[in-house]
Amino acid sequence: MKIAVLGSTGQTGRLIVARALERGHDVIALARRPETVDTSGNGNLRVVQADVTRPESVMTAVAGADVIISGLGITKKQDPSILTDGARLIASAASRVVWLTSLGMGSTEGALGRLNGALLKRILRHEWNAKGVAGRAVRAAHGTTVYAGPLTNKPYADNGRLIRAEDYVPRMMPPVAPRAGIAALMVAEAEAPHFADTDTIAVFSGH
Repeated sequence: MKIAVLGSTGQTGRLIVARALERGHDVIALARRPETVDTSGNGNLRVVQADVTRPESVMTAVAGADVIISGLGITKKQDPSILTDGARLIASAASRVVWLTSLGMGSTEGALGRLNGALLKRILRHEWNAKGVAGRAVRAAHGTTVYAGPLTNKPYADNGRLIRAEDYVPRMMPPVAPRAGIAALMVAEAEAPHFADTDTIAVFSGH
């Protein structure tokens, strides 16, 4: 399978690329700065310079991809339209999209309870509306949105799964999510889509 990865140079994006390669897929890593991607020793990896602010570069990069996995994120200094434009762009460019976003935002607003939800909205107010719009764009294009709690760099113990957002029982403390686990679940959903047109939440036993 040919998988294109958006946000491939981020902490989670790098792990998505590594997981897809480990699974034997051909990977196209989209990067604004291709020189930051380690291409040594893997002939299944192709790095392409692309930027969602230049739509034609993304469309060219993902041509022929079977699925696009996005680990795209922004900093407080970046324009949140990067998220909305990126979601709309890849939704129109691929038959399947798996999109990472934050638990407690978009269609999962309220999943963290009133107090934590209000705190999250205050902390992430810069990108709050953009993430909601982006998630809806992916879902409308029959993609899978993966909502994750606070991301950690802890090892993944193969103890994660995706569940439908409506099946999640809100709790006071959000479930933490190892980045490696998120990468594994997103690649698995790309390989065998069980949640097309669906908002999902990544949960990990023991967390």
